[in-house]
Amino acid sequence: MKSGSVPMHMWTPDAYGETPSSVTIMIVGASLSSLYALFRICFTLYGGFIGINVAGWIIVILALISILVGVTMAIPQTDFKRLIGYAAVAEIGFILLGLGAGLASLSGNSVDAYGIKAMEGSIFHIFNDALDIGLLFFVAAVVSYATGQRNLNNLCGLGRKMKYTTFLFIIGLAAVAGLPPMNGFASKFLIYESVFHLNPILAIIGILGSIMMLAIFVKAFSGAFLGPPVPELETYKKVPRSMLFAMSIVVAIIVFFGLFPDLIVDNLAHPAAQALVNHSEYISHAIRIGGV
Repeated sequence: MKSGSVPMHMWTPDAYGETPSSVTIMIVGASLSSLYALFRICFTLYGGFIGINVAGWIIVILALISILVGVTMAIPQTDFKRLIGYAAVAEIGFILLGLGAGLASLSGNSVDAYGIKAMEGSIFHIFNDALDIGLLFFVAAVVSYATGQRNLNNLCGLGRKMKYTTFLFIIGLAAVAGLPPMNGFASKFLIYESVFHLNPILAIIGILGSIMMLAIFVKAFSGAFLGPPVPELETYKKVPRSMLFAMSIVVAIIVFFGLFPDLIVDNLAHPAAQALVNHSEYISHAIRIGGV
């Protein structure tokens, strides 16, 4: 429920849409942190049980439903933040898809190579999702601050007056849709490659979800940022440099993760995935961190 996946996703677009943008970004981080807790519960507590692969397939099904519901419900949205909120539901589905594939490939106390890779992609995508969705909410906050509008039907021609914000939105759009060389491509590719070996149909559905995500945000971009400015938006409030600087830092991390994914996978995602299936290694790390 805390992660915002289907069928307990109803609060996500409402919370993201109504809370102040600074709080929204914090909620995104808190929701995603709950996913690793789900990983730990599934593998550490129940990973050795016979039939856990059934639970994996259940999570895979919920993941696919989350992807499809997220992108489908995002289509009619006119509120900028609610649109991103439903996109966040779909992105949670991609993370769960990797988790489910890892559980489905679990046999006894071991996971095959593609199961490990699915988990690596899923863990990597937790970080990427926080960055990508966070950046989009940053852009929505800047647009709302500058224009006083969040309704996409009332926005047009922002690209002429807010060129740098437009550039940052394009980066966020490409990242959340999983386009190379952004970070979203690296983590989603790991997930697609892994679930393809589990069942090719799963990968196809995931790729279609990403294509729909791209189409939704391209439509939002063309409506809000392209075309002539509407008369009501001829005057803009100047955006503080601190807001633009914060977004620039996020963009730099997104590009870095996309250009050097092996660095993140080898030093972060892979050790985390191994710790999920290796209970003794996890315990030793926990003791070391705790200073015992």
